[in-house]
Amino acid sequence: MPGLAAYIPPLDLRAVGHHLAAVLRLLGLLLAVPAAVAAAGGEWEPAARFALLAAGTWGAGFLGGRGHGPDLPLREALVVTALAYVAAGLAGALAFVPAAGFWDALFEAVSGFTTTGLGILDPGALPRSLLFFRSYAQWVGGAGIIVLSVVLLFGPGQAAFRLYGAEFGGENLVGSVRATGRVVLGAYVLLTAGCCLLYLGLGMSPLDAVLHAFSTISTGGFSPAREGLSGAGPGLSAAVTAAMFLGAVSFPLYHRVRTKGLRAAARDVELRWMAGIAAAATAAFLALGAPGLHAAAFRAVSALSTTGFALSDPAAWAPPEKTLATILMLVGGSTGSTAGGIKILRLVLALRVVSWGMKRLLLPPEAKVPLAIGGVQFSETDIRSAFGFLALYALIFTASTLVLTLWGFPAGDAAFESASALGTVGLSAGVTGPGLPLPAKALLIFDMLAGRLEILPLLVLLAPWHWRPRRRPGRTRP
Repeated sequence: MPGLAAYIPPLDLRAVGHHLAAVLRLLGLLLAVPAAVAAAGGEWEPAARFALLAAGTWGAGFLGGRGHGPDLPLREALVVTALAYVAAGLAGALAFVPAAGFWDALFEAVSGFTTTGLGILDPGALPRSLLFFRSYAQWVGGAGIIVLSVVLLFGPGQAAFRLYGAEFGGENLVGSVRATGRVVLGAYVLLTAGCCLLYLGLGMSPLDAVLHAFSTISTGGFSPAREGLSGAGPGLSAAVTAAMFLGAVSFPLYHRVRTKGLRAAARDVELRWMAGIAAAATAAFLALGAPGLHAAAFRAVSALSTTGFALSDPAAWAPPEKTLATILMLVGGSTGSTAGGIKILRLVLALRVVSWGMKRLLLPPEAKVPLAIGGVQFSETDIRSAFGFLALYALIFTASTLVLTLWGFPAGDAAFESASALGTVGLSAGVTGPGLPLPAKALLIFDMLAGRLEILPLLVLLAPWHWRPRRRPGRTRP
């Protein structure tokens, strides 16, 4: 009897190739920005390298197909989304190769585009153009490579709708996917600009302000300084804490606040939960010995928002502090934001399902028991989808933790690092570094991609039965 895979049709490679080509053309244009920055700074070798990467990536997309292509089913949209981040990581790795070996360069590039911020390379040894590229890659990844493609390249239609949903998964705000993407990107750019001006006003240099703003609003966490933000005083750390929190808020909420006022924020379930969790975690960090309220709040919001900035080395934190940070990194920020993790809405849904299930058991079978959060009804399909994601997330986190312990890392540090990579956070307990074994680097690269893509697109990409050749018409099995 044939297995389930025999009934799953192979991928439409023509549709995948055509739409991936459009994404590659955009990626080529995006890579021209660091080329221009390097040239403006007189760093001609990096400028030439970025220019070649930009031209090669755009050229590959140009040759791959232009104009109106075939329809893009959901499964193919998931594959295009996953391949977009793989392609971005590979292109970014080639930019870093002169400063490191291929695997370290790939790790750094994937960490950037997935907005993780786990770093292997020494920022103090990198030219300014590569420092710019690290933070810029996070900003591009936070905006979403696919969302940028939908806004700038794709015309209206099902392909744009499915690609947008495959990466962002957010609600349709203003009637069309392209218009919604423009609203989201507008909020993203305004937040970044405001954050940059705030940092300038607090004494950062223009370059540091721009790069830290890129890394803050994208909840990425790369810093151009080797010591990170360890020298920040209470004023700057409070400003960064607030900006990290804003980066982890759902971008559709900003649109609702603009159109409906601050009451929309007060009614938002995820925002209330995120604020409550951050406040409770701040109190817990303070009780566990954090040096002051500003440091405790910084740690709590950095982990929960999945930004990953640090005022002190997390490797030196006490085990209870690492455990608390691990839990916060697993939870993550709001849906529809740049944050990673499980997401607060799924956590709230899982908790509400307990009481919903009790009501269904106690009431007559014919009784209808709605499950609503913030006025939004959730179906049983939504519940199964959420719990399926939670199960996959827990499985990958547990497996990654166990594998890292095989290389001799303490279980607590292995769990911390796995939660950081899978949640696209960037805090490190000292596991990540140039000396990390290659299989462990590959594992964390997988975790970062899975976390940024919310698992399913990467699993669809890696499923071998999707890649078997199509049978010719008229041929049947013997």
